[in-house]
Amino acid sequence: MKRYVLHMFRRHRSASITAVVLVALLLIVTAAELTARGLLEGRLAATVDRKLGQGSEVDIDGGPTLLALFERHLDAVTVSSDHATVGRVPDVSVHARLDDIRLTGDHSGTVARTHAEVEVPAASLQSLATAPDGRLPVSGVRLDAEADTLTLVLGQGGLGEATLKPELRNGHLSLRLEDAEILGNPAPAALVDRIQKNLTGRTDTAYPLGLKATSVDITETGLDVTLAGGPSRFPTRNGV
Repeated sequence: MKRYVLHMFRRHRSASITAVVLVALLLIVTAAELTARGLLEGRLAATVDRKLGQGSEVDIDGGPTLLALFERHLDAVTVSSDHATVGRVPDVSVHARLDDIRLTGDHSGTVARTHAEVEVPAASLQSLATAPDGRLPVSGVRLDAEADTLTLVLGQGGLGEATLKPELRNGHLSLRLEDAEILGNPAPAALVDRIQKNLTGRTDTAYPLGLKATSVDITETGLDVTLAGGPSRFPTRNGV
């Protein structure tokens, strides 16, 4: 009987020690996983911030981050920002997904494909359309989803109006000037050319990760733009 009791005690103690060891290992692995995830997300966020501006949030999708770091491969990463700059369009909301990422350096890698949804509010369109010299400020923006147009209110007192139609051109969001008037009369040709040149110059810029605009819709609050991209490096050599 004593031998049986002693055997059961030793077995119970061994099981208890094993359980403690397993719990300790689990805690260590969990802590290491959280540390690795935080480190990698921080590095990716720093890279994204250089492209979109400060304040981006990065989430790693897929399996354990420790395994991803060992294999230098991520299934997918989602990026969100409420105050990003895409091209020269300021203060937009971005939600993007990067698939099949291969890490090749400290802050670099390759991505197989990217998909992004961008919301451009009226205030950003107003800022985009205002000429750099400030000679003809844009004091407001009216959106018409049914007509698929947006109207810029020119001058502080509503001196004139310019009606624009968003469209896609060579993978970029373009704002085509359809009509412009000053005090109810057709705007001078020189002013029309200046407005269109300013719009073209500020929208015809490269997007990050080789993204191309694939659709654009006017809403009650701004523009919804969808972008997609194929294989690309980040960051690229030209800084885009």
